[in-house]
Amino acid sequence: MNIRGSGAVLAVLVMGTSLGMVAVMPPAASADTADYKILAGDQATNKILRFDPATSTWDDWSWSPVAAGITGTAAENFNGGNDFRVRATAEGPSQLVVVDGEGLIAKVDYETGEPLWSTSVDRADNLHSVELLPDGNVAVAATGTGYVRIFQAAGSGSTAVSAKFLLRNVHATLWDPGIRRLWVAGSPLDASGKEYQVLKALEVTGPASAPGLREDSARTQVISTSTDAVHDVAADFNDPDKLWITTNSRVQTYDKTTRQLAGGGTDIDRNAVKSISAQPSGQIIQTKADQYRVPQVICGSPVNGWCTATLDFFNPAKSVTRSGAQFYKARLESPFYGVRDHAQRGRVFDTAGGTTVKVDNNDKISRIEATAGADGRMHVLTLIQGTGMWSRTRDANGVWEESATNLDSNPQITDAALVVDGNGVQHAFTLIPDHSIWYRTRPLNGDWDGSSTRVYRGADIRSIAAVVNPTSGRLHLLMARTTGVWEQSTSAAGVWSTPTWIDKNPDIADMAAAALPDGTLHLFSVTAWGGVYHRKGTDTAWEIGASPVPLGTESPAIGQVRSLAVAGWPSTQLDLVTLRSGLGLWNQTWTTGGTWAAPVRGDAAPGSIQLYAARPGGLLHVGRISELS
Repeated sequence: MNIRGSGAVLAVLVMGTSLGMVAVMPPAASADTADYKILAGDQATNKILRFDPATSTWDDWSWSPVAAGITGTAAENFNGGNDFRVRATAEGPSQLVVVDGEGLIAKVDYETGEPLWSTSVDRADNLHSVELLPDGNVAVAATGTGYVRIFQAAGSGSTAVSAKFLLRNVHATLWDPGIRRLWVAGSPLDASGKEYQVLKALEVTGPASAPGLREDSARTQVISTSTDAVHDVAADFNDPDKLWITTNSRVQTYDKTTRQLAGGGTDIDRNAVKSISAQPSGQIIQTKADQYRVPQVICGSPVNGWCTATLDFFNPAKSVTRSGAQFYKARLESPFYGVRDHAQRGRVFDTAGGTTVKVDNNDKISRIEATAGADGRMHVLTLIQGTGMWSRTRDANGVWEESATNLDSNPQITDAALVVDGNGVQHAFTLIPDHSIWYRTRPLNGDWDGSSTRVYRGADIRSIAAVVNPTSGRLHLLMARTTGVWEQSTSAAGVWSTPTWIDKNPDIADMAAAALPDGTLHLFSVTAWGGVYHRKGTDTAWEIGASPVPLGTESPAIGQVRSLAVAGWPSTQLDLVTLRSGLGLWNQTWTTGGTWAAPVRGDAAPGSIQLYAARPGGLLHVGRISELS
């Protein structure tokens, strides 16, 4: 096992979607309301075993590296796994990732057990946690030598280590798809040399081929000022705002919104809990070291402070003991990173001319889009998960409507695009992920169409954008798919064209489009790892190649772009606004001469989630969703 002392821990792994992608649904055999089977690493048999809570029996499934065909000393000395996770992937079958105290790190096909990638480190590192990242790479935590590392486990399967973050006694790693951060927990020393317990959030930067790690210091949370070592950090399946945290003496919950800790509840809040999981039904599963039970139970030879033969359940309560077993951690067979991969959300603010106003006080908004008309009015769409898309207008005098109108109540909408033509007609597009794009209009001073019309159907749509040519009045719908960007446009008679492939980059995560008074169209895209590109076009053709946008030389701003927006007409310049995670909003202009100005920080709010840009009356307005905190 190579676990040292009662303070040792093993970390968590949780999977979700990368920017612009939708959550991977669970296998058909696991309904949303059904509880998952449980994996437990047995140090006695040196295998990962599986328990079915529905029948309270251990089934005949097991996994070990040698049986799977992995060779080497770390595989031969495998002790049952210090951490392991099943994760759904967009490209194929679910994967199992495993780390072990003897140094093994492995990623395997969960259905067949066959290895997809593996490597090993020195056993002195004492690996305690593993995480499968959205790009296919693997993050691990080593308590012995105090590091979090990312291994290039995607694509060619390189074993190169491209990122390292030092954290003393690090015991937990947990990917959070909502905020796109890697939670880690450990026991550093303060300035006086005294140990304390801390939860940190790390941003995974760069492409899969050259990943990096950067601390999001605004999310750092001190868990304890004592030597009460952290053991586990886990997501709550039913609450996207909650983390479960276990230490030597307690089980607590952490609210990511209020950033407050609270007790885990009667019976659940106890000492020596090495792992915790929360089922969809609300039932909690823990492993607690037998040495700390009352009366004490003997586990391991020699007796140690980390293993147990029992899985403990709460709400409802029961215990399941496997005679002779030596479990350290137990994990749900859930394919999710966490709780359903909920998006971030918050309130909407608009800034223009140095003045910021709150546009919408609803704290559950996860997406915004905006456009401006020739009459000086501005129109905003807000997406509230579960209730659909809402519309709100700012009049030419700068007054926002008091309430928004629910223009589409479909709860599956994940993205939208909004433009207004020269006649003041609004054109709204909504995306049902991996399914279809729908379209409706609102005439000047009129109401929205009573229903939407489907304009495209496809199984791989990630993001959408739209632009209207102010000269011809033709609409252009842009779709980021797994194969790149495709375009549909209207004819002079308003008939939609057949989709055309205009950009073959498969990694585009977000897009924005704008037009200039000369009739040129401009498409901006950001890749999943932060590169921004600009492509010019007309009603009939787009440039063959896209040009990279220079993002400046200031560090750490480079490569952190997560979302973007652009405003053009009626200005003779383009105003590009980029959201750089943890760094706020940055403004950058482009003139028709083709020159980019250096980016300037416009709004330093680190909690910005998503943004828009528009020019009602010729004044640039930048909107943002501010993360609820």
